[in-house]
Order: sequence, then structure tokens, then C-alpha cells
Amino acid sequence: MNSMNIKNSFSKSLSKITNRFQSKIGLSGKVLLIVIIGIMGLLMILFSEFITAGKTDKSNKISKSNDDTSYSNSYKERTEKELKDIISKIDGVGQVSLMLTLDGTTEYVYAEDVDTETDENSDSKSDKYKNEVIIVDSDGEEKALIKKIIEPKVKGVVIVCTGGGKTEIKERVIKAVSSALNISTNNICVEKG
Repeated sequence: MNSMNIKNSFSKSLSKITNRFQSKIGLSGKVLLIVIIGIMGLLMILFSEFITAGKTDKSNKISKSNDDTSYSNSYKERTEKELKDIISKIDGVGQVSLMLTLDGTTEYVYAEDVDTETDENSDSKSDKYKNEVIIVDSDGEEKALIKKIIEPKVKGVVIVCTGGGKTEIKERVIKAVSSALNISTNNICVEKG
């Protein structure tokens, strides 16, 4: 189809629609056409806002939750590896397997720009605070500036080792883990493997 045929086809379809509305509502052709075009424009704007907002919100939530989870997992893996290396060096322990449980996930504290305004009336004085997260541009991507990362606390440790059946070794392992992670000895389980 060439452009002239498409134009004629669109004009015929539009005139059919306007004739139907004209007979039912009683508006003149030009007014009805303007109303229909206006309604179609509003619907397109409305739908485009929903589609764009939905995609942006989902992608932000997904990337943030993936970042939090991956950082927590790498923290857990790193801590488990370091702990395993230390425990395996204790005389008599032998081969070591262990598992950590964490209390929560990684928490990020973002840098903020705080503006304060003081409003003084004749009878009272009030302060208004406005906090804005500082955004930095890195590699063409805007990200919030992280002030500090609070790693999750270790809730418990299970250690299975070859020498775990001996009371003396078990106590030394529990003491080492308790000191290294700053957790109660009640949250550490050592078993023979």
C-alpha cells in the first residue's frame, strides 16, 4: 500500500467512527473529531506514564535488592573462608566445614545534604530540616553516594571438624570463633566430622 491509500483508508475509518458518534450523541462532525482526538491523546499520555513508571520502579527495586543480596552473600562467603582458615590452623582440628547464619542483610548509609531553616514568629521558633541524598555520576550512571556499609551481624556458627569429638579441641575452637566474631559461645556448635 502506498501512503495515499493509507491516508484514504484512515480517513474512511475516521469518518465512519465520527458518523456513528454523531448519530448517537448529536455533536457536529468537527467538534466530535476534536473530542475523539483529545480523548485518544489523553489515553496515550496516561498509558505511557504507567508503562514508564512501572519499568523504572521495577528496575530500581530489582537492582537494589540484587546489590544488597550479592554484597551480603560475598560478606558471608568471605567471613566463612577467613574463619575456616583460622580454625584449620588450630592444632588437632583437622579438616573443617562450617556454616554461618547472618542476622539481617547489609545496610547502606547514604551521604545526605541537610538544609535547615529557622522560622521565627513572635511567639515561637521552629526549625525545618530538608534532607537530600547526594547523587554522583559514575560511568554515565547516577548512583547515591554511600557514606558507610553496615554489615549484618553473625547470628550463629556450625563447625564440623575431624577433631570436634575431643573436649579440649572443641573448647579451643569455640573460644577462637567467639573471639573472632564477637558472639556468645551459646551460638557456636562444634561437632566431630
